[in-house]
Amino acid sequence: MHRLLPYQHRWTSDEAPVKVWEKSRRVGASWCEALDSVLYAGRREGGGNVYYQSYDAEMTHGFIADCGDWARSLEDVIAGAAEDVLLDLGGHDAHPARRLPLASGNEILAMTSAPRAFRSRGRPGDRAVIDEAAFVDDLPAVLKAATAFRIWGGQLRILSTHNGERSAFHQLVEDVRAGKRPGALHRTTFADAVADGLAERVLTVTGQPADADAQARWVADTRAEYGADAAEELDCEPNPAGGAWLTWSLIRAAEHPDAGRPELGGDGGIFIGVDIGLRRDLWVAAVLEDVQGVRWLRQLVTLRQAPFVAQHAALDRLVERWRPTRVAIDQTGMGEEFVEVERRKHGWTVEGVLFTAPRRLAVATKLREGLEDRRLRLPADEALRRDLHSVRREAGATGAPR
Repeated sequence: MHRLLPYQHRWTSDEAPVKVWEKSRRVGASWCEALDSVLYAGRREGGGNVYYQSYDAEMTHGFIADCGDWARSLEDVIAGAAEDVLLDLGGHDAHPARRLPLASGNEILAMTSAPRAFRSRGRPGDRAVIDEAAFVDDLPAVLKAATAFRIWGGQLRILSTHNGERSAFHQLVEDVRAGKRPGALHRTTFADAVADGLAERVLTVTGQPADADAQARWVADTRAEYGADAAEELDCEPNPAGGAWLTWSLIRAAEHPDAGRPELGGDGGIFIGVDIGLRRDLWVAAVLEDVQGVRWLRQLVTLRQAPFVAQHAALDRLVERWRPTRVAIDQTGMGEEFVEVERRKHGWTVEGVLFTAPRRLAVATKLREGLEDRRLRLPADEALRRDLHSVRREAGATGAPR
């Protein structure tokens, strides 16, 4: 495992009961918190369980994976095998989580954001971690539940990039900064991280030259990719108006001449997503192929003001052509009957998706992460490009993004 960079070391060495980290994206904050959590839960005395929450199941699995890697690299910490578990939240539906048991008798439990999950935990000395807090569902309620850990001498760790001035996370940062709420505030901009060696670390790990010129190019390219969003995403300056969810540079970086060409696909897993539209909106079906972890948009079919019989026929042709593993259809509103008809024809390959506010946020976040991680390939289509860029984010009444 690589040694911590100075800003990461400052975070892990701070023993404050409550810590808040206002940070740039992609600076390894979750990775070093995983180390700190393993060290804390690995203590036979003076430690405790660690309960981690974030907005996305993939992040929770990634955090447990990082914890497992750290445990294997440390001589005085022994971890068991990670496992999926279901949490009983007291009369509510079981909540999925990922668990890493340690030889100390403590555990690290990672779950997607749910205030009730924190309310049912927190013995003396336990730690609550909220990662990418600006993006979790109902952050005020999650904070309210997690703060109870402090009553019995536990700890609270809150990490996030910004998501607008009106978000609950920004208000928390300002309250801690002004002394209105207790806590140690850490702030790491992209420039701070680069000064502490981030560029050299990234280039070295990815097998690229890491001389001064190469580092300068990497920094310039990274800032160019974020474009107008660089102030919020990299410089820890929350956007006063929200802004575009997907920047032009992020979208264009995903474009590839081989995307949007059905004749090149068919060897990987196929997924089809369908949005129902009749009068004002388009009917859209997107065919995605998974090729070694990269999702290629192979075919995009749109219909305008087409009758339902034509919409069903179009989807039937796609299913016959591609033999998908999964067909996800917007079941909201007029999609109810459409899903029922398609499920009778194609069985449980068809899944209806109800687009609640949390589900829309989850889908939008997943899309952006796929673009940021270069795991999506899109055709250079101007209409698609403008549709993607039209998505906006704003804070809801509770401060949660929508």
